[in-house]
Amino acid sequence: MKKISANKSGFTLVELLVVIVIIGVLAGITFTGANYLLGAQEEKQAASQIEALSLALDQYRSEMGTYPATDSISNTDDVFARGAFLYLSLSGYVDSEGDEIEQDDRGKSFLPGDSINLGIQEGSRNEIVTLSDDELTLGSMPEVFPMDPWFEPYIYEYPRKDGHKGFLLFSKGPDGKSSVFAQELTATPKKELIDEDNIPTSEPGKW
Repeated sequence: MKKISANKSGFTLVELLVVIVIIGVLAGITFTGANYLLGAQEEKQAASQIEALSLALDQYRSEMGTYPATDSISNTDDVFARGAFLYLSLSGYVDSEGDEIEQDDRGKSFLPGDSINLGIQEGSRNEIVTLSDDELTLGSMPEVFPMDPWFEPYIYEYPRKDGHKGFLLFSKGPDGKSSVFAQELTATPKKELIDEDNIPTSEPGKW
């Protein structure tokens, strides 16, 4: 009579643990790589949109003689109000001082097609919005603003409160934070950690 062995082939606990660890490592590498690629794509998009806005601002000044002046709006510290003013100015709805331009007198839009994402505040969140034909009139248009890939308004200011020439235009980057220079600088400031991811990296302090 043959003896039947009680031992059966299979994975030991150690082998299972090794497999689980390997799977975890591979998943971590994949996740990190995907985040890096996504972050790089968002940074590239922000840089491209800032370049498009800067070009539109220079074209605006070439025809209007000056950049849209944020010191003409009621709350110059409100980045959403400044963003909305930037959009309305470059779209031809208001002049450089924020006064409404009659529909028949409106000129061309300086904004290039769909290269800029528009955002709107929805409670405590910001969301991408597409304006309908009915909303493309000043009376019914919501307070939209050019929005960066991290759902925050691009920071625009002219004239600059820190004393630098030209306009201020930048994204706060992935962390949504940056230093604020509300008074004239007498020297180049020290760059803070929260400014490391600003786009472009030279704003707002021109380090």
